[in-house]
Amino acid sequence: MKIAFLNLCHTDPELVARCAKRLTKDADFDMYVHVDAKQNIAPFKKYLNSIDRVYFTPNRYPVYWGGYNAINACFELLRTALNSNVKYDYFVMMQNLDYPIKSNQYIKEFFIANNGREFIRGCPIAQTRDFEFSRKYKLYYKKDNPYGKCSHKNPHKLLLMAYTALMSITTFFSNGVIKEEDGDYPIYYGCAQWAVSRDCAKYLDTFEKTHKRFNEKMRIMQFPDEEYFHTVVHNSKFKDKCILHNEPMKRWLVNWRNLTYFEFPKEVTVMTEQDYDKIRIQKDLFVRKVRTGKSDKLLDLLDKECINK
Repeated sequence: MKIAFLNLCHTDPELVARCAKRLTKDADFDMYVHVDAKQNIAPFKKYLNSIDRVYFTPNRYPVYWGGYNAINACFELLRTALNSNVKYDYFVMMQNLDYPIKSNQYIKEFFIANNGREFIRGCPIAQTRDFEFSRKYKLYYKKDNPYGKCSHKNPHKLLLMAYTALMSITTFFSNGVIKEEDGDYPIYYGCAQWAVSRDCAKYLDTFEKTHKRFNEKMRIMQFPDEEYFHTVVHNSKFKDKCILHNEPMKRWLVNWRNLTYFEFPKEVTVMTEQDYDKIRIQKDLFVRKVRTGKSDKLLDLLDKECINK
């Protein structure tokens, strides 16, 4: 069972290296890393270059919070692994501050036991009356810019806010169904961390290259990395292989996690050693989020338990 771990990174190269060392101790596990083009790649190379079977993507995108370039970066990771000389069985999408909470042997046996299944849950949100979900496609979002989290007093952001508000007039009556030449695609919503089989990964690769209208709609969605891959997979033949399909709509992202445990009261909680007893009993394979300097004791405990097992 060959597995490619696809890590979308922008910070904490020391943690990325620690994660890579843990996973690549198994000769069948490789890690691919995309470093946000806005960040200096040198610290990542410093920590990662000495680790075998860790590969940087040849191209980098500037990834902004909630922007479409996250999709471009994910496809860069996926295609770099697909086009390698290794025929991977699974592709696991990770996000920078994720860390394994199970041993490599457990992770490998998990995917062997579930070979052929797709770990990308999706909540159907097309035509919903719940504005928490429908605003994701009814409003016009343009987040690939440096003003997404700036002060409202910033004149550039004020202009951008005015522009997006005006453009929302053109999208407000969307029903959440994207019409393409080969059919309709009702939008699905879920977590940005997932795992797919090789056949599904190849399908995603081809789909992105051949569905221009779909891509154009996703470019103006809210948090497209929580909708793009889920919508494609759950409108394909792979939907019947997903761990769950067409679940009842339920608010809050934590309800749709696939293989990564996290908590999100107002923002994603940074886990520490105080969370160890809670984390170690989870069925998930990974935890989010952890940070160097804040989560070190927790990571030591997780590593020790995985080694003992």
